[in-house]
Amino acid sequence: MRDRNVAVRYAQALLDVCVEQQIVDGVSESFDGMMSALVGFPGLRIFLESPQVRTEEKKELLRKVLSGQVEPLLLDYIDLLIDKDRLIHIGDIHEEFQTLVETHRGLQRATVVTAIPIPDDLEAQLVSRLEARIERKVILTKKVDPSVIGGVRVTVGDFILDGTVRAGLDELRATLEKAPLR
Repeated sequence: MRDRNVAVRYAQALLDVCVEQQIVDGVSESFDGMMSALVGFPGLRIFLESPQVRTEEKKELLRKVLSGQVEPLLLDYIDLLIDKDRLIHIGDIHEEFQTLVETHRGLQRATVVTAIPIPDDLEAQLVSRLEARIERKVILTKKVDPSVIGGVRVTVGDFILDGTVRAGLDELRATLEKAPLR
């Protein structure tokens, strides 16, 4: 991420206006679609980020391409990013905006890492316990990593609960390395 503070500030400003105008869902979908287009057409992104292209040309092209396809507020927002020379941060702003939208909707992402695929019944129990603990709806991402050997590592935001065998062995190794030898 180039500058997290810029991304957070601009994403929060967009969310505030969307909440005020009650168009969070529409702008979120439009932003996703626009970002897919930028990823699908790298030449468009190069054109938009090029300092040799005049600001008005960038705005004109985006209005032609996106008008009627995305929320008008998002077009105005992109104009603002162009005017403030912040378009290079659009990927980071999009990422932060989607996180803020999830939080606004009462959702929280969590990642669970296990050595083998987690069975559906255990997944449901884990999600239920996480939701009860953080008092939000959880979107669970599952990852399999044989290097954890056994157990589970759960990451929710900045909180990490590491109950893996690998973490236990690492802790034991650190303790034994500090132990005096006789």
